[in-house]
Amino acid sequence: MNVLGALTSGPTAFRGEGINHENEPFIGKLTVQALEGGSAALLKYVATLSSGELAHSESTLLGVGPDGNLCLWPVMSELPVVLPHVEKVSRSEPGAFTEAVFASGTRDDLTSFREEITIRINSDGSLLYTHAWGLPGGSFEERSSCSMVPSVA
Repeated sequence: MNVLGALTSGPTAFRGEGINHENEPFIGKLTVQALEGGSAALLKYVATLSSGELAHSESTLLGVGPDGNLCLWPVMSELPVVLPHVEKVSRSEPGAFTEAVFASGTRDDLTSFREEITIRINSDGSLLYTHAWGLPGGSFEERSSCSMVPSVA
């Protein structure tokens, strides 16, 4: 099973704690809405600081691209454009986890912004959502991660 299948066949809401790129703790919430019988999904992810301030917001379409590979199209509060993220890595260990890494650009391209979003669904129902990125001229590193468990929407 791939990440799309795991997300559309499982819980529709997750909640947990994370750390952002400024080392600030936040509460993360992710909702999953299966589209067209599970052929795609709409993900809504929000990270809120303890002060109540919104740290990050994104609405993402997850589906199969024209080349047959899974792709994310995230609309993020920090970016003025939509950068398609193509699935670069897909891993699954039955009874343990299903994971996919979606990338926009390559890690070593210092001339542009590049990003990877990783979604890992564990067999216990928990979900890990991470963002790794690098600015032009800057290093590529994991910048934010959130570990969540199923919750009530």
